[in-house]
Amino acid sequence: MLKVIIIDDEEDARYLLRKALEENFKETIQIVGEADGYKKGVVLLESIPCDVAFLDIKMPDGTGFDILNAIENKNFSVVFITAFDRFAIKAFDFSAIGYLVKPFKISDLSKTIERILVQKEKLNKDFTPFKILLESYSEERIRKLVLPNADGFTVVMLDEILYVNSVRNYSEFHLVNNSRVLTSKPLINYDTLLSEQGFFRIHHSYLINLSHLKAFVRSEGGAVKMINGDLLPVSRQKKSELMDKFL
Repeated sequence: MLKVIIIDDEEDARYLLRKALEENFKETIQIVGEADGYKKGVVLLESIPCDVAFLDIKMPDGTGFDILNAIENKNFSVVFITAFDRFAIKAFDFSAIGYLVKPFKISDLSKTIERILVQKEKLNKDFTPFKILLESYSEERIRKLVLPNADGFTVVMLDEILYVNSVRNYSEFHLVNNSRVLTSKPLINYDTLLSEQGFFRIHHSYLINLSHLKAFVRSEGGAVKMINGDLLPVSRQKKSELMDKFL
């Protein structure tokens, strides 16, 4: 049984989430508390142990991030509730943290609960992925990614990534130490996130870290050589855009 706390300044939003949880997950979820803002949320999370906290991002007296920064006990999963915050949603998604966009669908809630249950079984309880989210959110530049995989997750530094290639609906990360990490998200998701972090989509199947690009090779019909010697194709559409970044 997952013990749940809901923190949202909108009474209707709390009601709808509570109703959805009670009607669809009564065998899995027990709601142990609710709060309508930052101050009450901090008190609630410090006083009542929980497995999952559903946090609104923007409330009149503070944000969900403020709450997480304020509390000592962080041994629970976090699901953010948001109308839409472009950077935050990307950070949540790639830090293995659940989020719900208002108005949320029951199917989205189900996937989130399933993810939490899987993580609860597989992951070390002492590790809290949202610590990485807080680092990324506060620094503007993302430094780490949490990559979900079949065994749980792998944490990588962005500067450790050489390139990412598409493997059907999955993405394979190639790292500077010659290891690889296969994760369950498609390449387009990482393109959206990492294009603002020094990465460039050279081909529909390849996203490269520009800091690890060694050379452009015309004789290969348009390819880049990475610092580990790998040659990756560059599409015609992307060639001039890539050149503009260096010439």
